[in-house]
Amino acid sequence: MVNKQENPYRLFDQEILQFWKDDGVKYIKLVELQTNLRTRFFELIPDSEIPDSDETIYSIDSDDITELLEDGGNIKFLVHEIYLGEA
Repeated sequence: MVNKQENPYRLFDQEILQFWKDDGVKYIKLVELQTNLRTRFFELIPDSEIPDSDETIYSIDSDDITELLEDGGNIKFLVHEIYLGEA
């Protein structure tokens, strides 16, 4: 039997942003994921709890969130599939 692992993350895009807005999400937490790669990865978590010291929360309607949709080169913004519902 072959054990195929699928990546549970998806790149943040306009479809996800709109899905969250339609679903009533008010803010998004940004958490850096630890890797040994040159690319830096950040996970976006909708309507999360109060941030820890190294985490940041943004209003879903802020320009900061809209800017995450642009190509960031060696910085990628990801969303775990558990936050996607039917998106």
